[in-house]
Amino acid sequence: MLQDLRFAIRTFAKSPGFTLVAILALSLGIGANAALFSVINAVFLKPLPYAESHRLVRIFETFLPSGFGSVSTPNFFDWRRQNHVFDHLEAFSNGSLNLQSNGEPERIPSTVATAGLFDMLGAKPMIGRTFLPGEDQPGKSQVVVISERLWRRRFAADPNLLGSQITLDGQSTTVIGIMPASFQFPPGSLTRNLWMPLEFSPHNLQERGSHWMAVIGRLKSGIKMEAADSEMKQIAARLATQFPDQQKGRSVWLRSVQDVLVGDLRPVLLILMGAVGFVLLIACANVANLLLARAVSRTREVAVRAALGASRPRLIRQFLTESILLALAGGVVGAFLGDAGVQALVALASNQIPQATSIHLDATVFLFLLAVCLGAGVIFGLVPAFQITSRDLQTGLREGGRSGGAGTRSAGLRNALVVSEFALALVLLIGAGLLIRTFQALNATNPGLISSGVLTMRVSVPDEKYPSDTMWQRFYEPALDRIQALPGVRAAGIISVLPLADWGWNGNFTIEDRPPEEPGRQPYAEYRMISPGYFHAMGIRILKGRDFGRQDSPSAPHVVLINDALAQRYFPGKDPTGRRINWGDGWRAITGVAANIRQAGLNREPLPEVYFPAVQHYGSISGMTFVISANVDPTSLTQAVTSAIHSVDPSQPVFGVQPMQQVVSDSLSNQRLYAWLLGVFAALALTLASAGIYGVMSYLVTQRTQEFGVRMALGASTNNVLGMVLRQAIALIGAGLAFGLTGAFAVTRVLNNFLYGVKPFDPATCAAVSVVLTAVALLATYLPALRATRVDPMVALRYE
Repeated sequence: MLQDLRFAIRTFAKSPGFTLVAILALSLGIGANAALFSVINAVFLKPLPYAESHRLVRIFETFLPSGFGSVSTPNFFDWRRQNHVFDHLEAFSNGSLNLQSNGEPERIPSTVATAGLFDMLGAKPMIGRTFLPGEDQPGKSQVVVISERLWRRRFAADPNLLGSQITLDGQSTTVIGIMPASFQFPPGSLTRNLWMPLEFSPHNLQERGSHWMAVIGRLKSGIKMEAADSEMKQIAARLATQFPDQQKGRSVWLRSVQDVLVGDLRPVLLILMGAVGFVLLIACANVANLLLARAVSRTREVAVRAALGASRPRLIRQFLTESILLALAGGVVGAFLGDAGVQALVALASNQIPQATSIHLDATVFLFLLAVCLGAGVIFGLVPAFQITSRDLQTGLREGGRSGGAGTRSAGLRNALVVSEFALALVLLIGAGLLIRTFQALNATNPGLISSGVLTMRVSVPDEKYPSDTMWQRFYEPALDRIQALPGVRAAGIISVLPLADWGWNGNFTIEDRPPEEPGRQPYAEYRMISPGYFHAMGIRILKGRDFGRQDSPSAPHVVLINDALAQRYFPGKDPTGRRINWGDGWRAITGVAANIRQAGLNREPLPEVYFPAVQHYGSISGMTFVISANVDPTSLTQAVTSAIHSVDPSQPVFGVQPMQQVVSDSLSNQRLYAWLLGVFAALALTLASAGIYGVMSYLVTQRTQEFGVRMALGASTNNVLGMVLRQAIALIGAGLAFGLTGAFAVTRVLNNFLYGVKPFDPATCAAVSVVLTAVALLATYLPALRATRVDPMVALRYE
């Protein structure tokens, strides 16, 4: 083996150009695989940073007609009492709190959780302690655990902070512990910096129809997910029988915490892994073609070795040693490229990829790289090894000095490799084209609102400081009046959940003069709280009736607005204005119908929606978003609008400031990322395939130099020679198109769930990509063909 290695190194040193090109081609394919596998390793293969994380399970309530979601407080306690499959069952809810200590007011993302959460996760504080049993009971002293990041950033790592008081939402709270920077909960979220005990009010404990919190559990040792799912469904069935009005049609759904964290990312990463696999195969085909061309010049060498007694396995071993050494060299360079790719990917997509901070090239990735290098070396090394060792000795000795014969014998294999490169590149380019067209279609989709010239910013008003019955009059109304009086402001309003930024809340309602539907089949809609002026500020048209106004005061008859999707579903062919619906808090008259907006995403059809006046609020209005339509650059108003809000309450933090155009753009971040990544891999495939075609055609032209000289000496024109080379290339391109389009028809179907406004096998995309790839391939062929036409016939006749 050492002898083989020394010989391989000497051989590559004699051909530095060949060696450099082969290593570069392989490093591109291997580097792309390394970068993407690093993501898969961090997201799928590494356990979550909790004790025995494989036993952690999220439990959702399922319900008709919308699917699955959060859990009500009574159901959670019933699950906890009646189950026999969980060691722990804990609840939590995400939100944010106003921090008013040690600096400017700031809104801090936070989580409230039952007291046993940290024990269930096996999470230990860096300093201090976590929650004690019973600290989630009403009336207990206010305590908080903070993150190391917040401790260092806001409190300068003050060691005396433990046990001291900080002000959160206007209440003094005792800091009892500091979690290390590595701790994340919920999983994958580095933004959560505060954890407080979840206190249940008497209303929460009785309200089974209010679904608002998440539930996580740890399976008992030896309990399988299937057994837990079965028991929890039995408990849900008993509750549905016991409480039919609230629970009929409801059940439960269990998923591992890892699956919930990954979400829809799994199929995306698998598709991208397939794409980089295509890139690596194209790189391997390139190197195999290079080795085939190089093997021709070694025909006599192999024949002499065989004549002196070398067996065929021994010769094959020598060729495999060379190819694996080449692959390992490509792997070393590819590792550096992969590391650079990982850093770029984390910088580009840290918000779209969970566990992004843990993505790096570790031992698992290097083992994967080693396996890829060995596999690639065997794949592209066996082809020339078997080809050149399959000849008999006399043929090898007789043909060793003539390139033409050897080239003819290898032509079929080289052509097959070129066709496969072209076909793989075509499939990858069509996939990238479909995702790019999807992104373009989404970008061109009308969201139903005006995003240009609109500024958004969030506030979260403490309930303790502003009781809900005075919050509108004491804070929101004067803040809106002062904002609307600012120069350059066209209109201003507020909404509880900003379009395209979040899903918000939903629920059932009844329609007056209609018999009530059975549980699980009631009319259903998303709901939002808004102010007068919101629709004007967002450019949302009122199709029928009127907008909210000052007349819709707390003491006035309660009203709602609905969107056109709700009107079409529940009042088809009728005018719903004046009709009344009951959301559980009494009858409300429908004052108007608003145009649809794509609240849940540009790729989703508008959902039925109900709008409540914030002044007659149905739910909490403590957390709201201001939307300001401006006649000037909206970002130039940021300071003035913030000052207007602070003129009402200087202690109120303003956060989440961004133009509405940025909100719309961020809603497409996933589609943009997928299109960008697949486009990069497709560009790599196009580059490698073009280089492969150019290399093969250059070699074939060189092999036929003598033939071209004879033909030109006998009267063949330049166009005749050029046509001969191009016809050969067109035949290969045609075969590549046939195989590539067939493969694309099958492969692009897996993209169906990621496409919008375009079919999986879109004729326009396929045609455009085919034309581009064919043009690039013909250009790669034309250059060596043109060189062949410039050969002096006398020089060509003396070529060998």
